Amino acid sequence: MEIEKVAWFDTEKWEKQYLEQKEHDFSVEFFEERLDAETAEKVSEEFDAVAVFVSSEVDEKVLEEIDVDVVACRSTGFDHVDLEKAREEEIKVCNVPEYGATTVAEHTFGLILTLSRRIDEAISKVEDGKFDHSGLKGFDLQGKTLGVIGTGSIGQEVIRIADGFNMNIVASDPYPDKEMESEMPFMYVSQEDLYEIADIITLHCPLTDATRHMISDKEFGKMDETVIINTARGELIDTEALIKSLENGNVSQAGLDVLEDEMFVEEDIEMLSELEDGHDPRKALGDHMLMEREDVIVTPHNAFNSQEALERIEDKTVENLEDGKNFVD
Repeated sequence: MEIEKVAWFDTEKWEKQYLEQKEHDFSVEFFEERLDAETAEKVSEEFDAVAVFVSSEVDEKVLEEIDVDVVACRSTGFDHVDLEKAREEEIKVCNVPEYGATTVAEHTFGLILTLSRRIDEAISKVEDGKFDHSGLKGFDLQGKTLGVIGTGSIGQEVIRIADGFNMNIVASDPYPDKEMESEMPFMYVSQEDLYEIADIITLHCPLTDATRHMISDKEFGKMDETVIINTARGELIDTEALIKSLENGNVSQAGLDVLEDEMFVEEDIEMLSELEDGHDPRKALGDHMLMEREDVIVTPHNAFNSQEALERIEDKTVENLEDGKNFVD
């Protein structure tokens, strides 16, 4: 398969400048818009591939509209692409499996430290002219138990950082690596046990049918004043169940870089009932409720967003298109 021309969606200014300075075997046309049902018409027959970020929605309608050989995801996750329809249309899908392990792991601990030392509240207090630490008591990470769900490249980086804080570390993974366990400072436990023993739980697993709402009422019921961190996918957590758990004390705090319906968090509350088909207005309302809580901090899907990681994404996407690598089954 030879790729001669690529439609590059979700393009930022720096990205265009970076790619124009790089040598590659294909030509590129850049589009600032995300790829969705409304912008799919921009993908004319001259394009062999499209390159998209997670904000694009490559659903059945889009895949029927575009006549390309490859959808190149500039991300590790590819749940924004209808894989079944892509197979039906004989369109290959590739992703960037490892680009930001260190980047996302560092953001994870940024969220943990912000919560444990109440940094956002402290900054707000000083900005209000109150140089006073009353009401800002936090807690040490040393000696606390961190539960890591998913021990891929990001989970492993989180474990290394946690070890530097002298934390006790447990992990769960559907495919435990016993050799890695013997070499790194953590212990595998069942997911059920992890919910019960971890002081802080952090998610580093993909979104699949099996993991969607993997933490809901039943799972939250096993926790006791636990801190929840999610830098993976918002849909891993049942938003309504999380709100209830924050209210009843099963969860004490949450640090979220992703939300269930994050594409619509900027929508006016009064307009939530008019969201497009396939989006539950209750989820968007739940996102707003989480963002307004004092025991929750939310960042705008920013864990991946370092210059080094972004450049690795661009380089690996070009490599995937040139060499036919990292195709999703």
